[in-house]
Amino acid sequence: MVKFLNPEEEQLVIQAIQQAEQQTTGEIRIHLQSKLRRTAWEDALKVFNQLNMRNTENRNAVLLFIAPNDHQLVIIGDQGIHNQVLSNFWIEVRDQVLDSFKRGEFADGICLGVRLIGEKLQAYFPADANQKNENELPDDISYE
Repeated sequence: MVKFLNPEEEQLVIQAIQQAEQQTTGEIRIHLQSKLRRTAWEDALKVFNQLNMRNTENRNAVLLFIAPNDHQLVIIGDQGIHNQVLSNFWIEVRDQVLDSFKRGEFADGICLGVRLIGEKLQAYFPADANQKNENELPDDISYE
């Protein structure tokens, strides 16, 4: 298991996910992997499928896949959200997260990415105040 975040930072990231998901029916997951097995994209897609991220009702789950030892970050949005945003949105989020990483602000960078993704999810998949906002996927950080 990769140790990229300390326990306090992990809790900050989980709190950021929970806050973002309160405003949307979308789901956000973070996965940390110590070593790439194939390309970052191939590994991220495999994790996306392993975490059952295609199984959300609105197909609006987003994965931030981070391989810190290989200096790789991939963001995958399922069909529902990907069809709503321009492709450059994912690139802009990635670049902002990586800017934080370059300053050594790993938890802050992840939280920023979660916040930005949460804002887009809220815009296209807002939580309905009259219905229970079911948490379809866990909020914890997954590790290889």
